[in-house]
Amino acid sequence: MPDQQTDRGEALHLTERIAAPRETVFDFLVDPELMVRWIGTEAELQPEPGGTFWVNVSGTDIASGTYKTIDRPNRVVFTWGWQGSTEVPPGTSTVTITLTADGDDTVLDLFHAGLPGGLDDEHAHGWTHFLERLVVVSTGGQVDPTDIRPQ
Repeated sequence: MPDQQTDRGEALHLTERIAAPRETVFDFLVDPELMVRWIGTEAELQPEPGGTFWVNVSGTDIASGTYKTIDRPNRVVFTWGWQGSTEVPPGTSTVTITLTADGDDTVLDLFHAGLPGGLDDEHAHGWTHFLERLVVVSTGGQVDPTDIRPQ
């Protein structure tokens, strides 16, 4: 449910409960080998403020930006955009992922601010698809590596 305002409208807000410790989930946000288990076909990540965030999401669609905040195991903030896009170019939106311990589980809150379509932006469908995959892989499961495009 949206609850954050930005200069481009409301931020996309998604929440997932994951039956894994925060440290485990956090690693899937900063380790390129783990990242591509849930989103993308390849990743180049430098998880430090100012470091590169680059993910080939679908084999042809490349998201890129820079890491802004790395607060292990609580929070990751990075800029986001699509290479070759005029609507959401690299670095023009911001993704904030907060991990909160709840017993043995982790509650993941994802805010994606600065999207031109606000809450109706197509990113909502994509993030929903990929967060469902993150839930599976961070709890030790497997996902279909060819299922990289949200339906």
